[in-house]
Amino acid sequence: MGNELEIINGMKDAIIAYDKAKCLELAKQGMSEGIEPLKLINDGLTPAIQELGERFGRGELALPYLMVGAEGMQDALNFILDSMPKGEYKPKAKMVLGSVKGDIHDLGISIVEAVFQANGIHVYNLGRDIPKEKFVQKAEEEGADIIGTSALLTGTMFEQKVVIEYLKKQGLRDKYIYLIGGGACPSSEWCDEIGADGWATDVMLGLEAAKKALAEKKGIEL
Repeated sequence: MGNELEIINGMKDAIIAYDKAKCLELAKQGMSEGIEPLKLINDGLTPAIQELGERFGRGELALPYLMVGAEGMQDALNFILDSMPKGEYKPKAKMVLGSVKGDIHDLGISIVEAVFQANGIHVYNLGRDIPKEKFVQKAEEEGADIIGTSALLTGTMFEQKVVIEYLKKQGLRDKYIYLIGGGACPSSEWCDEIGADGWATDVMLGLEAAKKALAEKKGIEL
């Protein structure tokens, strides 16, 4: 038990110290010593990235540092998930995520991918500059619960409305939770105007919006 706690706490400390290599090393050690994979994720990775996310939200941490922490978490998370027996990792929800057409920024969605996956939401990250059809096509293919669109630039925000209007035209609006995000652009007014189910300007607010919408619209508790 003592060594287990050392490994889990060491993973948290490594992420907070932006030491990606150390975090991955400890994840490998934890798996080799038989520590439950979900314990490594829930007790080691998730609290660390939550702390960094909260610091970022308070303006105490610059985005590049949050990115490094998220990358370290993602590397360790991928190793843990890949090492688990097939079928053991069962996410409670699925999400299709990407930056809208015309928006070439993808830093934020990489952070969202890492944090959401650690919290039981499997993420299909489409990347940047994604047209409306691709969001919907992937959601249909994978049986997603959530479609999330990011628009970092004010000039591309309208594309978030384009996606939701396309969902309506296809008769699929009620099938999906639709979340919007992207830096300082989204707002409650914009969310209400286009009819989205939630909005956020940082990853932890986004996670809370996703949890709330999943519970209310899908009956899924994370």
